[in-house]
This record gives sequence, structure tokens and C-alpha cells, in this order.
Amino acid sequence: MKLEKLEYPEKYVVKMTFTADAAELEAAAQAVYERTRSDYTVKGFEKGEADRAAIEAEKGEHVFWYDAINDVMDEQVQPLLDAAVAENKLDCVTQPDYDLVSVNKEDGFVATATMALRPELKLTKTEGFAAKCTPVAVTDKEIDQQLERARSANVTLVPHKGPAVKGNIAIVDYKGYVDGEAFEGGTAENAQIPLGGGRMIPGFEEGILGHAGGEEFDIQVTFPAAYHAKELAGKAAVFHIVLHSVNVRQIPALNADFAKKVGGVDTMEAYRAQIREKMEQARKQSAMDAARSHLLDQLGACCEGELPSPLVEQAYQKKMTQIQMQLQMMRITLGQFLQQTRRTKEEFDASMRARAELELRIGYALEMLAAQKGLEPTEEQVNAELAARAEKANKTAEEFSKTAVGKNLRHGMVLERARAYVLEHSTIEE
Repeated sequence: MKLEKLEYPEKYVVKMTFTADAAELEAAAQAVYERTRSDYTVKGFEKGEADRAAIEAEKGEHVFWYDAINDVMDEQVQPLLDAAVAENKLDCVTQPDYDLVSVNKEDGFVATATMALRPELKLTKTEGFAAKCTPVAVTDKEIDQQLERARSANVTLVPHKGPAVKGNIAIVDYKGYVDGEAFEGGTAENAQIPLGGGRMIPGFEEGILGHAGGEEFDIQVTFPAAYHAKELAGKAAVFHIVLHSVNVRQIPALNADFAKKVGGVDTMEAYRAQIREKMEQARKQSAMDAARSHLLDQLGACCEGELPSPLVEQAYQKKMTQIQMQLQMMRITLGQFLQQTRRTKEEFDASMRARAELELRIGYALEMLAAQKGLEPTEEQVNAELAARAEKANKTAEEFSKTAVGKNLRHGMVLERARAYVLEHSTIEE
């Protein structure tokens, strides 16, 4: 394999073209065949017994090519790429984005690697920015809502007189059997089951209704056809139930006893004041964080110059991945989120791309500011911070230096010092 060409398709972007001839492709494909032939089943052969010609006749002549190309690229591209970067003194700021251009039996294959280079930017302002810290006022209604959440979190269970009815909480032991055999996941002790809540499979909660605490009985149910455990889907089962107690949820009254238990104060007035103070502190902190972020946004806006498109694209994709993870934690889809925020996909993408670019500019601005103001830490300061972080993480300094945080510790310290400088030399109006 060889580096065929190096070019600059746009400002601050380098593109390298690599080629491998037909002999290299063939040798790599043969190696893939020998490594994977046991995985193939071909008509007329036992599994793993077919020769290469038979496999290619059935699956296509390209069947081994793409693994072969990956093998060649993995083994040979990086040294060629590193040599080209060093020879041309390239300051690459993204990982290579590989693309397969062409592949055929007669010519081998052609692939490219595209990387963004560090852009030349100009920082026009480093201090004197201004922002407002404006916390959102806490309303009585919000305090009422917080109180209701506190009540719900302190619900107690009290015995229900008489047979179980919907709305009760049953405390049960249960053990399930299919065809007379207990099955995995079908046993529990002291399980709290809201009757009528639909938490259990159809028929289970209904089977407890009408029974009283202290009873033992069996329930016959059928697992849904679409049940997540496929080995149980659609099967009839018997659950042996020990019903310890039937209870109702008792929500505590908002009185002095509740205030003392939950808030550690003597009156509901004092507890409401406590809630208000905590909410106001949290909102003030949130507003202050937003104001500080706005100061850094202003710094980023003063970082002028063109950013390479691969760098912006990479930052955008990373931001979208973070958004998707946050939405998964919230258990909503991107479509639902867009509907809630009344935005189109195009508007959202544009805003995320703009934000990604601004955050890139903020990062470069902080680096340039640190260089201008002499804020880079000394070797001794970096080592001291490394030792402190390592001790906190219960690792040796050498071990911690190999972690992601350890590898980027110096850069992180530079950014933190530059952020502190911007905040110290700017104004936040409360």
C-alpha cells in the first residue's frame, strides 16, 4: 500500500489518497478466507468445508474484500499517515475520516483519509464582557407542588379491613410454575403490588382481589403472546400466593408533625419558608451558571476566522449523540422532544450545529487567551494536580495519567484558568 496523493480540498482540510494493488487485495482476501471459511455454509458442502471458489460463486466475488480492505488499512495506513503528517508538518485536530473510493479485482482498491487542520483564528476581545443574572421567581403554587411531592414520597401503608379491592397494596410472596416446574424470575418475597395498577401480567392482580391478608392460594394465568421472555410467551402458568397483608396508601396531613418529620422544623410556615429558600438558592445558582455561560459565549463570538467543515461536523455529531443519550434517559424520542419544543427537525439541527461551532470557538478562544496572558500551568503544577487527582481516584499517578482525564489534564487546566480569567475580568449584574 502507498500514499498516492495529498491535497487540500478546502481551507484547513487535508485529504490523503491511499492505494493498494490487485496483488495486495488478493493476498488479504485469501487470508480472510482462510480465517473465516469455517463460518460459511454453501449448498453441496458441509459447514466450513467449501473452498473459496464455491463460496464466492454463491456469495459473490466481493464476499472477502471488505474485511480484506479493513485488514490492509489497519496494518498499513497509520504508519503512512503518520509519516505524511510529520513530513508536511500538519497539525491535525480530528481523527481521520476514511472513505472507500473504489475496489475491483484488476486494480485493487483506493481509499481516502480526510482530516481537519488547526485553523488560524483571531481573538479580538478577552475581557470586559457583561451578563445579567436573573433568577426566576418562586411562586406559592410551585411550593404547593413541592409539598405534594413530599407528601407522596412519605406515604405509609395501613391495613385494609376486609377482602382486597382495586386500589389496595398487596404484600405477597409468590412462586410461579409452568408445566409443574418453577421458572427463573417467577419468585419474589414481600413484593408490593398495587392492585389494578397493571404492573403484573394479565390475571395476576385480578386473582388477588377478594382475598384477605393471611390467605394462601393459587392463581392461574397465561403469559401474553408478546411477552419479553420468549420461553414463557403464550404459556399457561400457576402462581402460588402467600398474601401477607392488604393495605391502603395513607398520605400524611400537612401539619406540624409532617413539618418536623420531613423538614426538621416546628411549623408548616417554617417548612414552606425552607422550601422557598432552597428553590430560590437553586434558581439563583442556575441563573448565575447561565450568566457565566453567556460570558463565554461572548468570548467565543470574538474568536474570528474560518473553521474547517470536518471539525464542525465532528462537533455537531458529538453534540447530537449527547442529546440522544439525554432523551433516552428522559424516555422520550427526538420527535416527541421536537413536538414539545415546537421546532422542526431542520430548525433543531441548525441550532445544534450553530451551538457546536460556537463551543469550538470558545475552546480555541480560551487556548489563545491562556497563551496571551501566560496562564499555562508549569510542569510542577501539572504534576501536583495529577497526584491530587490520582489520590482522590485511589490510583497511582502513573495509572491516573493513562486515563482520559489524566491524558488531557494539562489542557483541562489551561481551559479552566482561562475561564476563570474571563469571569474575573467581566461583569455579572444580579
